Amino acid sequence: MKNIWLKTAVFNLFIAAILGVLLRYAFVDELSWMKFQYVLHGHSHVAMLGWVYLALYALLVGAFVGPQRSYKKYNTLFWLTQGSVLGMLITFPALGYAPASIAFSTLHTLLAYAFSYYFLRDLRSQGEGPFLFSRLFAKAAIIFMLISTLALWATAPIIISGGKGTAWYYAVIQFFLHFQFNGWFLFAVLALFIRKLEQRQIFLDTKKMKWFFRLLIISCFLTYALAVSWSTPLLSIFLTNSVGVLIQLAAALIFIGLIWREKILEHFRFWEGILLKAAFACFVGKVFIQSVIVIPYIAKIGYTIRNYVIGFLHLMLLGIFTSFLLAFAFESKGLKLGRLSKWGIGLFLTGFVLSEGVLFLQGTMFWGAKGFLPFYYEGLFGVSTLLPIAILLILLGQWQRSHSM
Repeated sequence: MKNIWLKTAVFNLFIAAILGVLLRYAFVDELSWMKFQYVLHGHSHVAMLGWVYLALYALLVGAFVGPQRSYKKYNTLFWLTQGSVLGMLITFPALGYAPASIAFSTLHTLLAYAFSYYFLRDLRSQGEGPFLFSRLFAKAAIIFMLISTLALWATAPIIISGGKGTAWYYAVIQFFLHFQFNGWFLFAVLALFIRKLEQRQIFLDTKKMKWFFRLLIISCFLTYALAVSWSTPLLSIFLTNSVGVLIQLAAALIFIGLIWREKILEHFRFWEGILLKAAFACFVGKVFIQSVIVIPYIAKIGYTIRNYVIGFLHLMLLGIFTSFLLAFAFESKGLKLGRLSKWGIGLFLTGFVLSEGVLFLQGTMFWGAKGFLPFYYEGLFGVSTLLPIAILLILLGQWQRSHSM
């Protein structure tokens, strides 16, 4: 793994955070020059495809491919992919969904296919070694990533046929997001986490891990039902989601029980441990929220109040995935852990907790018909500014000597 890969991914996170703050400010004061939806598309694409995807790319290659193989093909693919991210950063805020932005996002998908081919091939060549759960989760992550991209190829025909804005259109978009977040991203960070344990000669109970893997796979497919229930509120769809959520709860209880019983997080240094504890806490929060929405009435509230939707997406993107990825990046020495980086971690977690608190509190007030929090938009903008400052500190920290605590 080249450290410059991770630094580039973190730079993309910084840009995504800047765009996020800009979107927050648009509710405080008018920005007549900005098209909100266009910038929102740029923000989401850079956050998912520029930060999470490329950080996973770097860490997966470093953890599973190993230094014995040439990184030349992976290095070329990485910088081509970064080029597509920069293209999306320019074209989405300026043009929205237009031929240029679609071309760059399509290029990103094609490059992801090339990465999947090389990575799975290199992973398969290691099959002569002992069975490792980390490889199993890594393979599943790549397969889920490939499954999620099926939605991208279905989007164009739907739009051409005049279906934009229909239930089918949004079902396809949610298909992509669901299998990215609950499939590709989640299984990839779990693969990295389990890999770290294996490298420390820590092996979790085989029988329980097999059950965890199987249940999580099944729940990933079944919980997609919630994404389409808003447009097709049939009892059968709600029941499908409920079964998926309960299976996910069982899987989470198995895994969290193993981590808790073996005191796994105590094997990591202080700051990496803080990030991992935050990630696991958010994972428990995700499972809890999805368990509560087993009840159709609460499920309807969950996907109709926008504050809840945004808060839940950020719970996963920032709370789970970003915390996990930063922890792995520091633990693997891909990022330096100096004084500025430590301040950055603290500020990141503070900004995340405050912004989530404001979003969920405001959503709950909407639910109870209590109106707006005083200075809601100003407050949300204020706490959101902590995130790009935190990421900037981590970036600046890469020019300091690392220190352990």
